This record gives sequence, structure tokens and C-alpha cells, in this order.
Amino acid sequence: MARLKRPQAPPPEISQASTADIAFLLLIFFISTTVFETEFGIPLLLPGLGGSVTKVKTENVLTFKTDATGAIVCEDAVVPLRQVRRMVETELQANDNLIVAIETSGEAAYERMIDVLDEVKAAKAPRISIKKSRR
Repeated sequence: MARLKRPQAPPPEISQASTADIAFLLLIFFISTTVFETEFGIPLLLPGLGGSVTKVKTENVLTFKTDATGAIVCEDAVVPLRQVRRMVETELQANDNLIVAIETSGEAAYERMIDVLDEVKAAKAPRISIKKSRR
């Protein structure tokens, strides 16, 4: 007697019909729960448009210059970064009308100017001027 062969069943498959739906739901979930950090930059008050130029006495201005080598110069003397805050605090005690000017060379590192600005702000200087040097 001959044996009958049974037809082989196809291997089981995982249905992929709902894969797109699941991916879409996961995408919406992650987009709606993600928190994006925003950088606030440097909070400075800038003058309005059409402002007038005000003459300032030179004794009311303390200028820090940063050069391409990273040196900080104040009154023709090289000053270490850690002394900037102390200098500004001392000058503010002596002169309430003090304006601290930070002048940066075009070749100087941006981080160096920010370091000086941070020290001046830590000294609680109310008036700060930032300028790019022409040389």
C-alpha cells in the first residue's frame, strides 16, 4: 500500500501589516515627549535703534584688551584672568560711574573675550561695553 504524502504547511509568518502603525505611534510618542534645550546666549542690554552717542570721561572707563596671544592688557600692563574681577571691584568702589570696556582683537580667541566678560559680570559691573579692535 502506498503512503499518501501530506502537504507541508507553510512556515508561520509574523504579520507586518501593523508595523507601520506601530512605528508611527512610537514616532509621535518620542516627538511629543522630547525636551529640547535652548541656549540663551549672553544676556546683554543693547542700545535701541537711533541712539545718541554720549561722551564719557576717560577716568570713568576701565579698558581690558585681549590680543591674539590670549593676553589680557589693562592700562598697558598684562593682567592674569583671575585678577580681572578684583580690579573691577576695586575700581567700582572708587568710581560709581565706571564703564568697563572689553576690546578684543580680531585674531583673539572668542573664549578669551567671554572669560573676561564673565569675570566683569561676576564683579557686578553695571555698565559694560564690548568692542572689536580695529587692528
